[in-house]
Amino acid sequence: MKTRLLGGVVALVLAIVGAVLLSSYVKASDARAQAGLNPVDVLVVQENIPSGTPIEDFKTSVKAQSLPRTAVSDTTVTNLKDYAGKVAAVDLVPGEQLQASRLVDPKSLAAPNRVDVPKGLAEVSLTLAPERVIGGDLKAGDTVGVFISYNAGVVPGTTEVPATKLQFHKVLVTKVGTGDGNSASDANQSSESSKPGAFVMVTLAQSGMDATKTVHAIEFGHIYLSKENADTDTLSVDTLHKDQVLK
Repeated sequence: MKTRLLGGVVALVLAIVGAVLLSSYVKASDARAQAGLNPVDVLVVQENIPSGTPIEDFKTSVKAQSLPRTAVSDTTVTNLKDYAGKVAAVDLVPGEQLQASRLVDPKSLAAPNRVDVPKGLAEVSLTLAPERVIGGDLKAGDTVGVFISYNAGVVPGTTEVPATKLQFHKVLVTKVGTGDGNSASDANQSSESSKPGAFVMVTLAQSGMDATKTVHAIEFGHIYLSKENADTDTLSVDTLHKDQVLK
């Protein structure tokens, strides 16, 4: 009886030792196999990251994982610090490796053909026929001169006194559209503005007083825009009447 019991204990011990040795062998084999694949630590998305999310907000949404080198592309991100200031170009989903190609400068996600409004200025939009806006050849970031004309009543108490003046210089264009409220690329802008009856919507950045004058001209007069550059003369121009044009 004792002999059988002792034999059973020995068999149990041997089974346990065998299991431990087998487990150790398997782990060692896995480690050797993994080492043979040149594993690298990369960042893998753990939860949804919406487009436009700053890289600084990725910390809780990605996790470092060790993957075989053959399963990792050259553009896979391994360190968030290398991409400071970037944002997600598209929505990122759990399980995908974080790719450098999906991290971009925030400015690249800005609306097309649009620039920021300088601090302290307001935006005002004008809908003009192409001939009044250089044939539609304007884009956000350009500066323009604003010509204002009135057919009559230029001087209070008078009636038939048509006049024109180059009222503003170097006015920033913040947005250009084709009249449907949407921004347009240069190619589309040119194509749309060349159509019969087409018009161009131009948004300008101006101070409160200047914007008020522009709106007054929109309501009661006429406006032409000229495209200006760094060398354009910005000296003040007197109001011009018909008798002066025909001198």
